Amino acid sequence: MLFLKDEDFIAKGNERAIYLHPEDDKKTVKVTYEGNQRQESKQSQKEISYYKELEKRGMKNFKHLPKFYGEVETNKGPGFIIELIRDYDGEVSKSFAFYLKENGVEAYQKELEEYRQYFLDNCIIFNYGMMPKNILLRKNSETNFDLVLIDGLGDVSHFTLPNKISYFARGRISRRWEKFVNKYLQSK
Repeated sequence: MLFLKDEDFIAKGNERAIYLHPEDDKKTVKVTYEGNQRQESKQSQKEISYYKELEKRGMKNFKHLPKFYGEVETNKGPGFIIELIRDYDGEVSKSFAFYLKENGVEAYQKELEEYRQYFLDNCIIFNYGMMPKNILLRKNSETNFDLVLIDGLGDVSHFTLPNKISYFARGRISRRWEKFVNKYLQSK
């Protein structure tokens, strides 16, 4: 069992908390809030299942996703281990929402197009949880950035069979991308 300390807390979303891995500062542990285990286990299981599917496909390019290191039992409940996304200077990467507020969407058109193409090229399905606060902007240098999805991986649809066929998966990705752009990246 992995013991997570309160001082290793990094962030929390609507249902899960993220802690620095106590034995490896390049990894985090994502766990369910206490009292939210039943609902959260579904979301976590979908994400874990999708990571395992990517492993079966032989996925090697994790440029826009944190690497997955498996499931773990912790003192705060069941969790799973993923890569901690850091900038070139060692700082933990900030959310894309932070940078959008600071610089506007126009400053990141190249990164957004590369990010979209990554999902299409690799047939990686994201759910409606993909929003700027669930994306990190990793600074590789002062002028080179990657967007990294930290929450919202996988499909929440009941009918996922079409995701196994590239043509249909890309169609679903394109439709979700358009919703993402219209909801979060359009000027209001």
